[in-house]
Amino acid sequence: ESWRAVMFRQQPELAQGAPVGEQFPDALRRQLEQRGRAVGAGRPQVAQPGQYQQGFPPPSTGSSASGKRPGSQVPQNGDASAAPLLPVTRRSCSTDASVQGRTRAQQLGDCDRAKSLGSPANDKGHRQMFDKNTLRRVHRDLFRACIKRYHQQAGFQSPAEGTVGPDLAVCTIRPTEDDVQVYVRKRPLFEHEESERGEFDVISVVPGQPLPKQLVLHNCLFQADLKTPFLNHLHFDFDHVFGEQVQDHKVYRVAASELVRNAIEGGASTMFMFGQTGSGKTHTMTAIEGLAARDLFQGAECGAGPCLAVQFVELCGNRCFDLLIAGAKERHKDRQPPRPELRLREHINGCYAAEGAVDLQPKSAEELVSIMQAAHARRATSATDANSVSSRSHAICSLRLLHSRGRLLLADCAGTERRKDSMYHSKERQQEGAEINASLHALKECVRLASGGQGVPPHAFRASALTKLLSGAFCHGQRTLLAAICTVSPCAQDTEHTLATLRTGLALAGRGAEHEEKETLQLPQEPRDPHPKQWNPDQVSAWLAQAGGGRFGDARSALPSNFTGQMLVRLPESRCVQLCGGNDRRGRQLFELLHQEIRRAEQSRRPPSMCP
Repeated sequence: ESWRAVMFRQQPELAQGAPVGEQFPDALRRQLEQRGRAVGAGRPQVAQPGQYQQGFPPPSTGSSASGKRPGSQVPQNGDASAAPLLPVTRRSCSTDASVQGRTRAQQLGDCDRAKSLGSPANDKGHRQMFDKNTLRRVHRDLFRACIKRYHQQAGFQSPAEGTVGPDLAVCTIRPTEDDVQVYVRKRPLFEHEESERGEFDVISVVPGQPLPKQLVLHNCLFQADLKTPFLNHLHFDFDHVFGEQVQDHKVYRVAASELVRNAIEGGASTMFMFGQTGSGKTHTMTAIEGLAARDLFQGAECGAGPCLAVQFVELCGNRCFDLLIAGAKERHKDRQPPRPELRLREHINGCYAAEGAVDLQPKSAEELVSIMQAAHARRATSATDANSVSSRSHAICSLRLLHSRGRLLLADCAGTERRKDSMYHSKERQQEGAEINASLHALKECVRLASGGQGVPPHAFRASALTKLLSGAFCHGQRTLLAAICTVSPCAQDTEHTLATLRTGLALAGRGAEHEEKETLQLPQEPRDPHPKQWNPDQVSAWLAQAGGGRFGDARSALPSNFTGQMLVRLPESRCVQLCGGNDRRGRQLFELLHQEIRRAEQSRRPPSMCP
């Protein structure tokens, strides 16, 4: 007799359709719960593929997982033993928002914990996928050896053996007569990047006379199978290339001294910095500003009155602010209103100017440098994944010579960022990065049109506020000079950034494309012992002689002379006992030692873990 029949006989009101959970006596409920637990303990219900989790109804069509016909009723009110099971699904970690929102440092910490705990992240047989930077960091010794070999074959000299910078005797000569001069400066590789992050140098400056003009970017990549590494040696040609050993004053003499002289003589000169955030743009521009201030006061005819006027503004997106007045935080301390926004007005000659910007007239080079330093301190900065104090605005310093009517524009552009760098930023930071990249693209188009020998149309200036303020640099006159310095990082993880910056520099100079050399590498193969199933009879006999400290040497006499490893790996435990003279304990030990050797050989053939 079933438990339902017993229940209905003892409680007739249950057969009338009353809720079961509400009419159960306490004693009967406890009895049924105990019986359910006993049945569950004896036959655990495991959710197999196609079954359903408890608490959810089965699909309306088709047979249920428990074998009931379609349309059968589902027990209600907590009858867990008969409740259906939902399909068990596995959530991918790549779609988890909590995983996507973690920073790179947190991911590295998780990987370190996985190593210590022996989780699948460190399992040699676990299938793993890695990005370019992780593969570069893991195989950095292989790539560094290849780059060093390339230097030896090409005849490159190390900085200690060759010249560390351009000769100052030729630095005052303008190298070419092109409309736009494009220079590249490589920053040094910092010690903490090499020791903590495993970085290595992927940029080589090609020696040249009198000054180097070429560099090679070693792009370290893997084929789609993640097993075949190769290098793309990309050759770029510019007006001048500054290595990491070149000092600031030499960069100024080569790239900016001619611009300052042209401004003193009454011409219009413009220089701007372009490159990835954290590649040294602000450092280079600050040094150029200080050296230019000294030369301006030495070469200009000041007389009794002021000789120059300075304006310093910043562009946050398409909004313009004055850096020569106190910022919002500084003015808040003094109970003053926040810094006002400036409007860009178009003059009759087609150029733009910031209406209401403050003009200061310093009386010495030291005073001008102090003004510039104060303006840089008020500039908008923010911590990013690539740089802790990344400049998030364009800073434009305008110097007007009052006597010669010359003009010098120094633009320190905000650092470019790729989508990967801003994936952990807030919505405001992502929009800010998009505006920076859009303005830099508009500037690149204006410079490209100017270098092509044709006039820059007015609609190109109106594409962004940055090009509006720099519109005076694109007027084709006999006394207009334009120069750009592209700053690059030598780190391997910044290869894509560096490649984009160098290609932009080529587009600005109108020099075409880079030259590519591809070199395929081979991963070093570690020596591996043969698998036991590949052993010949002599290797089988040698293993039995040394297995377990030589305790199973007598088993060799029980085997035929042509007994190979293929036969050995198929031995069951009972056959091992027979080989050991019927001793069960020794037979099990031999069987276990054999399978330990098989597992060791199989694990040695699996790809090693490449956890960063």
